[in-house]
Amino acid sequence: MPDILFFLLAGHYCGDYALQSDHVARNKPSSVLILTTHVLIYTLTVTTALIVGLTLNGYGAIWSSITVYIAMIVFATHGVQDYIKSAKFSAGKQAQY
Repeated sequence: MPDILFFLLAGHYCGDYALQSDHVARNKPSSVLILTTHVLIYTLTVTTALIVGLTLNGYGAIWSSITVYIAMIVFATHGVQDYIKSAKFSAGKQAQY
């Protein structure tokens, strides 16, 4: 079985790149709703990948009880990270005009 890290990286790629449209990428800095939607999709994707990885590696029963807490941590950290990146992008974009 592939390592759990593989599933986390696959979930990250899918949630942050493959499932993020150009519209979302362009408008995250200016819309809290779009940013929150992106973070929710990212969280669901990474959490699903983690559950699959843990289950296939025989850890599903052990870790299933804390999956909700892991999802909340992923949501909060990715939300803050993208918000800060969006704020920096917006500030830089405004400075160019």
